[in-house]
Amino acid sequence: MRKFLVVFLILVAALVVVADIGARSFAQSTLAERLSQQMEMSEEPDVAIEGWAFLPQVISGTYTEINIQADSATMGGVTVEKIEATASEVEAPLSDLMNQPTVTAGQVDGSFVVPYTYFNPYLPEGMTISTENGEPRISGELALPELGLSTSVSSGGEFTVDGDTLTVTPVDIEVGNAPINVDGVVSSMLTFSAQVPELPFGLTATDMEATSSGLKITGTGDDVPLMGSEAA
Repeated sequence: MRKFLVVFLILVAALVVVADIGARSFAQSTLAERLSQQMEMSEEPDVAIEGWAFLPQVISGTYTEINIQADSATMGGVTVEKIEATASEVEAPLSDLMNQPTVTAGQVDGSFVVPYTYFNPYLPEGMTISTENGEPRISGELALPELGLSTSVSSGGEFTVDGDTLTVTPVDIEVGNAPINVDGVVSSMLTFSAQVPELPFGLTATDMEATSSGLKITGTGDDVPLMGSEAA
């Protein structure tokens, strides 16, 4: 009898584990599908619901952490890359999931990369921003109408953000064979401001970093809807 009970308990435990894994996989797949539709992703993101057991989280309606990763997404007409987000204190009441799925995160911290090509329209004709030795570089042939000449220009770019406005300032300017010193004019022409692209989940930008693949923008947000009518 004791042997039978042990075997029975092991079988029940195995079934619970299988059910837990299956339910977690289904939930992750469902959330990934909804996010790909909401954020116009070419492929579904990788969604991982963390925690040692999934079913207890379903019953309580609270999930400790959900990690989201995606190669790209389109927001506000801008395609961004390398999206990473961590949602914590996620509320998804079981009663809602059985009817109209609603998922809200108490906090979301995330980041994405804006390709440098996004900034080219803000530069004068003939100038582009790309990557050189892992750093952003503004370069090209710049016309200086007021001086009646044009010259090759190469410059680094320094990025700063104030609210939802991003400013790019040229640094370490290198000018070709101009007959006079035009560094001041070039600096003025290459300095510009742009709207910070819409962040995933409506996050607020908190930091940025120039990387080899583009400008990495980091943000955070509270009470963020991940799924439901209010989700982005």
